[in-house]
Amino acid sequence: PSSTGYNTIKYINSGKMSNKGVEIRFDYEVFRNKDWTVSVNANVSRNVNKVKELPSTWVMDNYTFGNGNYALRIVENAPVGSFYGYRYLGVYQNTNETYARDAQGGIMNDWKGEPITMKNGTELVYPGDAKYEDINHDGQINSLDIVYLGNSNPKVSGGFGFNFFWGSNWSLKTSFSYRAGVKIVNSAKQSLEQMFNAYNQSSAVNWRWRKNGDVTDIPRAMFDTGYNFLGSDRYVEDASFVRMSYIQLVYNFDKKLLKAMGLRRLQLSLSGQNLFCWTKYSGTDPEHSPGAWGIAYDGSQTPRSKSVTMNINVGF
Repeated sequence: PSSTGYNTIKYINSGKMSNKGVEIRFDYEVFRNKDWTVSVNANVSRNVNKVKELPSTWVMDNYTFGNGNYALRIVENAPVGSFYGYRYLGVYQNTNETYARDAQGGIMNDWKGEPITMKNGTELVYPGDAKYEDINHDGQINSLDIVYLGNSNPKVSGGFGFNFFWGSNWSLKTSFSYRAGVKIVNSAKQSLEQMFNAYNQSSAVNWRWRKNGDVTDIPRAMFDTGYNFLGSDRYVEDASFVRMSYIQLVYNFDKKLLKAMGLRRLQLSLSGQNLFCWTKYSGTDPEHSPGAWGIAYDGSQTPRSKSVTMNINVGF
């Protein structure tokens, strides 16, 4: 309405999106006798997010060609949290590799019969520059070469644990959490391997391309120029993990001993949090929450701290 003071509406409430999933949990007592009790528990959840319908006149695409940028899109039949970018093919090792190729892999020539040199954006590439897949074989890497790279929605997530009880004295309780099939953008790696400015860089850049014959997947150093770290699958990683969230060992002193000591209760416990995390992810921590547009970025935030605690519980 005109009473709002606005003559245009930037965002509209339109379209359809679905979330369908299932969550299962079970607790099972594996074994019990007069001395031992062993039980396990587990839960797993699966959610499928999908954009079902968008307005015919509305294109949700937010992309500017440039280093570090991913295309942020909301696309029908794809989940929110999807990210799009270029396919990284490594480094141009020599001059011959910098020539544009047609769909059959043959070198493309200009009207003079000279080989066409690839461009990243508007800049010619040279040996040592980043190599991206030229999807439409036009000799230039630009927005027309952007493809789907993944999304930040885990295929499955959940947790599990087991408990041991030995008599009335000892107990051991554990809790694990996990995610599988989730992709995140390792922004920290992107920042630490760009070699674009005077900031500190990762020791990985010691293996960058320097001269013909170098076999590496890290491009040459280019101060304040070039497009050697475009948003690509080079920085997209599988962040699946299994984490030991909690473990606790408890000992309750025998009642006869407590009576002799004049105590009602004496308990010792040793517990740990986030002690182990099993993952192939190369960053500091694979567990990140989605941010803008539902995409998870790892900016090298402080990982979850490990802690070990000992407690003494005395009842008089």
